[in-house]
Amino acid sequence: MKLCMAENVEPYGKENVLNWPRRRNIAIKAARGLQYLHEWNIIHRDIKTNNILLDNDFEPKVTDFSISKFLPNIDGISHITSKLKGTNVYVDPEFGEIQKVSKKSDVYSFGVVLLELISGKKPLFDESDNIVSWAESRIKEALNNKNYTDFVDSELKEDYNERQMRAMIFCARACIYEPSHSRPNMEEIIKILEEIDYEKRTPFPVGAPIDLQSTLDIESIHITPRTHITPPIMFEFRQLAEATESFDHKNLIGMGKFYKGSLINDERIYAIKKLEYLGESSRDDDEFMEKIRAISGICHRHIVKLIGCCIEETNRLLVYEYLAKNSLSPFHGNYIATSEWSTRMKVAEGLAKGLAYLHEWCQPKIIHGNVKMSSILLDDSLEPKISDFGFAKENLHFSKSKSSTVDHQNGGYLAPEYKKSRQLTDKGDIFSFGIILLELITGKRAVEENEDGVGTTLSVWVAPRLRKALQENNYNDIIDTGLKSYDEGQMKKMIYCAASCVYRLAHYRPRMSQIVKVLQGDQNFPEQSIWLNNDRDYLCEGAPYIRPYIK
Repeated sequence: MKLCMAENVEPYGKENVLNWPRRRNIAIKAARGLQYLHEWNIIHRDIKTNNILLDNDFEPKVTDFSISKFLPNIDGISHITSKLKGTNVYVDPEFGEIQKVSKKSDVYSFGVVLLELISGKKPLFDESDNIVSWAESRIKEALNNKNYTDFVDSELKEDYNERQMRAMIFCARACIYEPSHSRPNMEEIIKILEEIDYEKRTPFPVGAPIDLQSTLDIESIHITPRTHITPPIMFEFRQLAEATESFDHKNLIGMGKFYKGSLINDERIYAIKKLEYLGESSRDDDEFMEKIRAISGICHRHIVKLIGCCIEETNRLLVYEYLAKNSLSPFHGNYIATSEWSTRMKVAEGLAKGLAYLHEWCQPKIIHGNVKMSSILLDDSLEPKISDFGFAKENLHFSKSKSSTVDHQNGGYLAPEYKKSRQLTDKGDIFSFGIILLELITGKRAVEENEDGVGTTLSVWVAPRLRKALQENNYNDIIDTGLKSYDEGQMKKMIYCAASCVYRLAHYRPRMSQIVKVLQGDQNFPEQSIWLNNDRDYLCEGAPYIRPYIK
């Protein structure tokens, strides 16, 4: 292949080999072009090497928009239905001949282009084989065992940066071998290819097989192919009763009826939860199992893994991975680790990332419904993990006659609108998350009781003090005196996040992904973007349960 003005990219053939810096540049610049199209809601629909041209300086340009489509700029519209177009090997095989074409369709095609840049091979080998099926096992070998011999173009020899190569392989894998809703978007791909802020990145929306947050350090990638996802284990009630010694009180861990137990002939320890909700029909069981299958497939750094369940007669139990550090509820008074500000920030960021994943990347969206300190567990490295999510219906009673049970169990974590609607929403989760931030900031419980047993809700206690603090730019009255030291910039970000989650009206609360950006110090999304000056009007006496009239 001659490399001349507007020559298309085909990196295979000995006489046409591109060196590694050029291949990487092609990948990054083509990704930027595709990102620009997506920002304008244009779906290219025919991304392939033939449609990426090079100028005299080997700079790539995306071309050929003959079958491109505009995506309507309407809330809730993420795809269009269209007859299958484009070159078959590049086309997302997920939907068949009548496709739900979306931006993620272009992402799949871009992943095939990355495979070509990495391997130097043509996309089609013969009528029965192509680069996508050929590469799957080789990607696993390359990322897990650092064995590139049978995958990376031999013409490159070893004249490439291994870390950059692993990043490109990783992106190709995420684009092609994940379901459409779990693929990264082009912005995320660019940041991985450019190696930007690995340790501070938000987790990619890749589903069950990969925890992309933990794999952002390219040296620690571990891949489980989709075809090898372990289905939820169905346990017998007898097994779980024996594991917990008939649910003996000595095996009770944390709060919420979790028990520690080990199965016979299994040295691993599990956390076993007894649910209170009793199904009334086989339809209830079907819905329950559908939820189990969805949640057991989630694998994320900040989410506790659901192993399986038990459904026998009126018994419903959940079996989770066990975390030795237990929940954050001991934080109130005797958990020394959380006296460190760095740990509190780690908890806040990890919880925000986990909730962002549940709300914004899982399909369908998963609402936790019971976010509180006792739902956050810590691993041995004091990394937070969200537990007990997605089963609020099974954990709580929703009838008005038993509404006090819900309020008592959740204390000051319930959003004001829930008391009227009795409906769980993602905005309710965001309110509860804000209460946890207030706990991390102040060192106080969500509900503090005095000697007479009278409770004071933390959010009500903070409101007037926060209003004064914002006016005077002095936060000493709300910051935990038990903190030996803290980062003032991080503290201010956490305060703004807490205020926007707790005191703004439900439909004005920020998304969890926005909170993640603020907590991580994203300069393109400063804390002032989620809490405006006139938002102080929300901080009236009795807030957040008494709302001021906003003109």
